[in-house]
Amino acid sequence: MFMRLCLPALLFLLPTPLLAAPDAAQTAAICGTRTTCKIEKTYDAGRSPAGAPLSVAEVRLGVADRPEKSDEGCRTPDGKLDGGTELWLLDGDRPPSLLLALCNDGYGASGIGEDEIKVGPNRLVHWQVGGSAWRWIQTTTYSLVPWRALTDRSCSYHNISELSGITTDTDFSSLVIRSIAKDSRLKDPGMGCPDWPASADKSFTPEPEKGTYGAYNLVNPARGSDADLPAGGTIGSCVPAMTSAGVNGFVVHGRPASPAQAAEIKVFATGLHTLTIQVFDPLAADQSAPAGGSWIHKPHVEVWVGYNKEQIYTQLPLTQLMQVGIDLDGNVYKGVGRAGTLPRVERRQATDEAGRRVTILELIWKNEYELIGGVAVVYSQAEGGKQTRLVSTTGIVNNRPLYLPSVREFYDKEPADKWGRCRLLPGGRLVRAD
Repeated sequence: MFMRLCLPALLFLLPTPLLAAPDAAQTAAICGTRTTCKIEKTYDAGRSPAGAPLSVAEVRLGVADRPEKSDEGCRTPDGKLDGGTELWLLDGDRPPSLLLALCNDGYGASGIGEDEIKVGPNRLVHWQVGGSAWRWIQTTTYSLVPWRALTDRSCSYHNISELSGITTDTDFSSLVIRSIAKDSRLKDPGMGCPDWPASADKSFTPEPEKGTYGAYNLVNPARGSDADLPAGGTIGSCVPAMTSAGVNGFVVHGRPASPAQAAEIKVFATGLHTLTIQVFDPLAADQSAPAGGSWIHKPHVEVWVGYNKEQIYTQLPLTQLMQVGIDLDGNVYKGVGRAGTLPRVERRQATDEAGRRVTILELIWKNEYELIGGVAVVYSQAEGGKQTRLVSTTGIVNNRPLYLPSVREFYDKEPADKWGRCRLLPGGRLVRAD
């Protein structure tokens, strides 16, 4: 089913009343010396948190004022060329500020580019479609004051592969990123991406709807020139924590832990060959495997890696999977699945912002694209020398992952309002950047 992806974000935005055009001073500030600049519409956007009236001016430009990167101009809905569209914020008596500058050049070789804008109380929603053989649809919801991306729901699929469609939901404030993909066993899955179920916003499960699987994506945040994590450093609020109580993860074995016993696991990627994993487990110090017992019964991390060459990420056979186990001492174990090179593990301990001792495990693979086929992380909490519960970023059935999502990578070159960025505090703690 082809997915437009604008419904969840736009439901709260009723038709926006049009306002009078900006006054002469505002128009001059917006247009400057651009002679083709025209204020097309002005939308009511409610009030700012400080109580100032807000509106958004939609500006149209002629070909003569097209962006420098556009050779011919930007495409209009009726197939003509112009200089693109700009959205400007009018915030009380403040000077107008540019929000978005849009130039539909086809947005990819397929030439299917399209934009749609909706404005509501202190909100702007931008829907965009484009691509070539790989098609994408993206709906981003922004707050106007302050100007920043709040959420993003995107679809990516190949136009000759029915099973390639993946829908990803990003919360920029928390960096909780979830995605759903089609069950690879479906006989007629249809082209495009699976629709995001309304139920998933209330209760996210490993199988949000029949025929689809859900998972939490690992994140590679932008960090500018900051070090990834210095010796003695901790992850802090850089990425959200998965807990064995079932927060930001699925308890796939045993019962969720009580708050006092819950383990907390934070993971971030640096590229597609390194994972940094931070573990706080209040039960771990008292656990050890029975003499001659398996590592399975010790507190440990499991990493599942996918190796499908056709970019399928669900219900992979063991020949396309590798399971790696790492205990909290940094020892590495080969689990089930295909043979492959195990990661090198660097282990250290540190004290987090709450004064707790945490274990840092840095997993480094030789192949810099080792994780390109999808990856999931599981933590096993032990009690009395036995595996008590498993919490996972993906569903696990019969000791097999249902879906191995891609790493969600952010880049410093992305617009500042859409960065999933972390910064390094003095003392070495990585925190989410505002």
